[in-house]
Amino acid sequence: MKIIHSYWSKPSLKKKKLNQFDRNSGGWLDVKYYYYSWVLSCLQFSKFYDKVELVTDQQGYDLLINKLNLPYARVDVVLDDINDYHPDLWALGKIYAYGIQEEPFIHVDGDIFIWDRFEDRIENGSLVCQNIEQIIEYNKYFNHLSSKFNFIPLELHKSRIQNKVIKVVNAGILGGTNINFFKNYVNKAFEFVDKNIDKLHKLDDLGYFNMMFEQFLFYALSEEKKSDITCLLPQENGTFDGLADFSGVPIRTKYIHALGFYKRKQNVCDLLELKLQEDYPEYYFLIKKLLLTHEL
Repeated sequence: MKIIHSYWSKPSLKKKKLNQFDRNSGGWLDVKYYYYSWVLSCLQFSKFYDKVELVTDQQGYDLLINKLNLPYARVDVVLDDINDYHPDLWALGKIYAYGIQEEPFIHVDGDIFIWDRFEDRIENGSLVCQNIEQIIEYNKYFNHLSSKFNFIPLELHKSRIQNKVIKVVNAGILGGTNINFFKNYVNKAFEFVDKNIDKLHKLDDLGYFNMMFEQFLFYALSEEKKSDITCLLPQENGTFDGLADFSGVPIRTKYIHALGFYKRKQNVCDLLELKLQEDYPEYYFLIKKLLLTHEL
């Protein structure tokens, strides 16, 4: 099984955070934590997997390879191909990365850290994700989306009717052995975006659209294809208690996902920094030096 990181630099280039979904500084309190996160994630996965690969653009290559010297086994510099898309469609970088895979893989976000390999059931799963979620506010957003867009995939309507709620995958990790599913999924995700490209300005909050074409579409297609999804974690209601407890590694927990609101907690940021400094001091002080000399 190989591990994939993807880094599309365009969403991170905004100078300030304008809404909750903006990816400037990767959503972290400060850009330094963004760098700490990428470095720790890559190095921890590289401890347990021989094949940790990166899908990025030219600017990402300069940052993660030329400057931070991260030891990826392979780098595909292809995400400049999507630079015509709006930066708020940040999940498109991940979608594109899924689509170029030709063998089983697990894509992991740059805010995920492990202290052991994934279980066999995850590595061998046809489709895998972090967990399944159902969030009430997605219903309101989907109604808004449907009223503005030219095209909504039929699978989304069918899933909502069948479940009487919108179910999505948490794509902190996403992958599997079913490459044909991913090829179809990626095509449909880009179709969903492309057929509505002239309507994006009508959305109240473009950030939510990422959840629709990545997380909701994945789940809906799995239902349509009757493909089981293997989850790393139990179903969540959105609280994710303890998921970023750095103080618990490696004894109490071996998996950290500093998603969303955790990135805005100073104690989480401080523990991330401490962990990188303790375990990989050469990388920690490299980042400090590059920031001091304004090379990052």
